[in-house]
Amino acid sequence: MDGVHDMGGMQGFGPVVTPDAELVFHEAWEARQAAVSVLTLLSRVTIERMPAREYLDAGYYERWLWATERDLLAAGSIRPGEIEEWQRRLANGEAPPVRTDPAAVTSAIEETREIWRFPAAEHPRFGVDDGVRVGRMRPVGHTRCPRYVRGATGTVRAILGADKLPEDEARTEPVYTVAFSSTDLWGTGEEREWIVLVDLWESYLETSEATDG
Repeated sequence: MDGVHDMGGMQGFGPVVTPDAELVFHEAWEARQAAVSVLTLLSRVTIERMPAREYLDAGYYERWLWATERDLLAAGSIRPGEIEEWQRRLANGEAPPVRTDPAAVTSAIEETREIWRFPAAEHPRFGVDDGVRVGRMRPVGHTRCPRYVRGATGTVRAILGADKLPEDEARTEPVYTVAFSSTDLWGTGEEREWIVLVDLWESYLETSEATDG
């Protein structure tokens, strides 16, 4: 879906590199939120349902928190009003519950690692160093193909494996890391040229020669 969440290449949001941008987390709660989101299989589709104004006002992990709460509500893991109830209890000085279960932690880590292991891609259409062009598209639903690379030409850097196509999870396709020149994507500017790496599903791509000439 081409909504406000697809901010790559948009103008007016200030510099991409900001002070402390290299830090993974800026506050302790962000690390906890990242862990919860991974364990609950956070849905990117849910993040895209966040109202545009709220999305722009929120920070990165605040968006994750918003979506995680709604996914847990939809699954019945928490009940309506439970989060607000806990907010009141914590504000009144009640200590947050703590649970220590090393075996559960180990199991969760292993399960998470398994989720992010892509099986090998069978018969990938493209190989490393192949030139590819991203198709031009305007999907009405969820997609993992950002607008700023559509129609651009790049080079395959790696074949990551096979994964479900976000638009149609009944289909499994090879996934590639594709390298693009910043100049090709956004033109020249005060900054020097750099390489942009984007992971893209096979159906997003065509041979770069396909539309040449």
